[in-house]
Amino acid sequence: MTLLGLELADSGILVAGDNPIRLLTVDGQEQESPGFAIPEKERLLVGKPASDKAHLFPLQVINRFWDQLNTEPLKQKNRHAQNHAEIAYTHLFHVWEIVKQYGDEMIIAVPNFYSKEQLGLILGMAKELSIPVKGFVSLPIAASYHAYPNAMLLHLDIHLHRFEITYLHQGEYLTAKNSVTFEEISLEQLYRSWVETIAEEFVHATRFDPLHQAATEQELYNRLASALDIFKNQPSFLFELSHGKNSYRITLLRDVLFQKSEKIYDEICRFIEKMRDDHGKNNLLTVLQTTHRVACLPGLKDKLLEIENCKIIELEPGAGALGVLKLRDPLTDRHFKNGASFFTSRPWQQTESTTSRAISYQTSHTINPSHLLYRDVAYPVSEKPLIIGCDHYPFGKGIRVEAKSSDVSKKHCTVQREDNRIVLTDFSSQGTFVDNRQINGSAILELGQIVRLGTSRETIRLIACLEADET
Repeated sequence: MTLLGLELADSGILVAGDNPIRLLTVDGQEQESPGFAIPEKERLLVGKPASDKAHLFPLQVINRFWDQLNTEPLKQKNRHAQNHAEIAYTHLFHVWEIVKQYGDEMIIAVPNFYSKEQLGLILGMAKELSIPVKGFVSLPIAASYHAYPNAMLLHLDIHLHRFEITYLHQGEYLTAKNSVTFEEISLEQLYRSWVETIAEEFVHATRFDPLHQAATEQELYNRLASALDIFKNQPSFLFELSHGKNSYRITLLRDVLFQKSEKIYDEICRFIEKMRDDHGKNNLLTVLQTTHRVACLPGLKDKLLEIENCKIIELEPGAGALGVLKLRDPLTDRHFKNGASFFTSRPWQQTESTTSRAISYQTSHTINPSHLLYRDVAYPVSEKPLIIGCDHYPFGKGIRVEAKSSDVSKKHCTVQREDNRIVLTDFSSQGTFVDNRQINGSAILELGQIVRLGTSRETIRLIACLEADET
């Protein structure tokens, strides 16, 4: 049996699977299939194609079917679907037809606000589509990989129509203790506000109004995600729009979008502080796990860092879908034999080694690894994944290991910096070992540790190269 992990989010469904494990293409060339639908003459258009036309046909677009999953008749009737559940069925079918070649079992990571009735609807759709769903897992539980002892752990996520904060209790089991959602904060609201702001910038600088034509309004929405991605690394960029034979340019500043949403960010901070108060955790470090959806909100990270005694961990895209694949064994041991269940907790090992790593992570004078030493050559570690395997990689992209391909995979593992941590992620079929212990999925690396690849004798050491003024 080959397992797939599906992360159910109305802003974009993601699926993980294959060998080595990766996020799969689910919609054209995209790894996310957004929850949009537009009734057409012969069919119901769903996913990315519908999202790309949403502002060309604003009166026909439907994008609340995952958020308000039910069987109540639609106010806006169409020939293809009578309720939200039937639209969700069409969207799920659209995704399944693409990914079913990669697996024959599935576990679905779902937001905590779904009711038992809604999970029952999803399970019913899956049976109709012959999707072998083995169970449901709370998305924050599936997306959490690392323990943070003596800290309050919160998971932050944003959807098309709500913002969600989940308190994760760390004990023998990681448990979703409390989850609150705020419908007044949503991606749809923020995107609309930012598109209007960008349009105002064009009007002010060029007298061209992109919102005057549906085509240029749609282009603004289509390009917003890439703009937010750029703003993660730089404060401004040249934004260009074409209309007819004319081309219009503005320098778009990240601060312009931040100022438009600052009051909303203040509300998020207040919600977090209230949750700390409610659980009596004011004196503890608060670790905020943010999904890639939250991490893309310009300026929010800086605002969150204003909260006293707070640390931010940005989760990788599809962390819920990828995390599902790591949970199969412990969850199967518990209840899968009894049918599809909904898990709001998972085994959570907080060993001494985990605790010591967490403490050293918090200590400012600890020397962290900066390079990987392989065959007398030191390779710098950065935020970009450094690929390790037997394939050839461009300069600066990876380390080519001199071993038989049967011993080491082409893409065996990656190493990258996440905040102050060095994280190794295993993609191999032969296994990756840290200090002779095989890792499961990913591991945090420390100075001096030895990484061994599969059955080969090839090893890599974690070292630190000091600056001149540190010696």
